[in-house]
Amino acid sequence: MAAKHSWWIGFACSLFAGLAFGAQFPVAAHILKSVSPMYFVAIRYLLASLVFVPLLALKEGRSAFRLEGQGIRVWLLGTLAFTGYNGLVFMGQRLAGPSGPILSSVMMGFMPLVTALILLVWKGMRLTSITVCCIAFGLVGIVLVATKGDLQALHNGAGVLWPMLLMVAAVICWCTFTVGASLFPSRSPLRYTTLTCLMGTASNLVVTGAGTGMGWLNPPAWQDVISNLWPFAYMAFIAGVAAVLAWNVACKHISPVAAALFTNNIIPVVSLVITVLSGYRMGAVELCGIALTLLVLVVNNVAGRRGVRKSQAAAAE
Repeated sequence: MAAKHSWWIGFACSLFAGLAFGAQFPVAAHILKSVSPMYFVAIRYLLASLVFVPLLALKEGRSAFRLEGQGIRVWLLGTLAFTGYNGLVFMGQRLAGPSGPILSSVMMGFMPLVTALILLVWKGMRLTSITVCCIAFGLVGIVLVATKGDLQALHNGAGVLWPMLLMVAAVICWCTFTVGASLFPSRSPLRYTTLTCLMGTASNLVVTGAGTGMGWLNPPAWQDVISNLWPFAYMAFIAGVAAVLAWNVACKHISPVAAALFTNNIIPVVSLVITVLSGYRMGAVELCGIALTLLVLVVNNVAGRRGVRKSQAAAAE
């Protein structure tokens, strides 16, 4: 009974995270018109930290902020998630143009398969032949969405190839952060999220400050920040705090792969609906690419569940 209750908690948290993350890409597109990605991420998580820090202090006390000799790991995982993932995915989205929100969300849908690859490298968990095939077909789906069927567009590095590569790197960063939570089994999702957010945001501020000093980045005008007040509020408090906490809770109650499957099947659908309602014209090839990516996720999940049942049946005999 307790296991079933835990599963439902994980499922509910995955569902909420999927809805919130799916909406974040169209919302971010509005901000990215006038604010550079790195400054956008810095503002987002500075605001989010204003919630994470007092929340953790009230719930677990000052001792929860102790790193307990794990400072380097916490800093690295936080930097991957809150600087690497966020900076790279929104750079890619901005480069991709009007189709950026859809491409970003489809890339996030690819997370379960990337997570499987990371588990292979990190923990030696072998990939099944079905998972390998799903990864291959999933990449085909992503390429269809990115190129809209025109494979020659891959030669246009700035418009297609670079956004794809940046987003692939972003997905690897986030999946590493997700699997990395297993290194801290005794820490609550709130504590893990807060400490990594603080460390990752510090890294972001260093990178952004250095980039500004070298003339690579331009700070946004105050008017641009004020005009995006509500989008920033959504990105910081709903997609930045509530959804990330829900994601980490889901990963604790079910597996990272299962959480990724539930969440990332929803993200592209939500992002697609909002982007189309905002006036974007979706092509048939893009729809096929999205459908193919979602299909391989379902196939991989069904195959994985059957494998688990066979293993359990064999162990019971």
